[in-house]
Amino acid sequence: MPISRLRFQLNSIKDGDTLIASPLGQSNGPIEAIRLYGIDCPELAQHPYGKLARQRIQALLAPYRSFEVVFVDRDNHDRLVAELWVTDGCINTQLLAEGYAVAYVRHLREPYRQRYLAAETVARKARLNFWSQTELESPWEYRRRNPRRVG
Repeated sequence: MPISRLRFQLNSIKDGDTLIASPLGQSNGPIEAIRLYGIDCPELAQHPYGKLARQRIQALLAPYRSFEVVFVDRDNHDRLVAELWVTDGCINTQLLAEGYAVAYVRHLREPYRQRYLAAETVARKARLNFWSQTELESPWEYRRRNPRRVG
């Protein structure tokens, strides 16, 4: 299957791993919810890590007028599931390497798996951000325990 790559411009950031964007050059074009593939950021209610993840993705994208989206899938919420790329590299793995996200191992597949797990290992070993906590609760466990506080 050929890899689909499109350029998008940011409209807004929902949280650390979900954003709203429009195809570049299509001011009246379709607006897409984009879920970053292979990562899961803490929920906004997981203080302070959820808000820090949202702030970090905003900072990573701020210097760029647009970014490249490498399509991986569509999820059950009809969001585009993708990697985000800028001149400096992949935003998904950057968030992992800095400890703002965890690898969503349940959904990781080749050829992404090794690269994503390696990026997460960097943050985990250095105890960066999310990994600095003494009692870790993964975002998916938090959502399972707090279904009404998510969003």
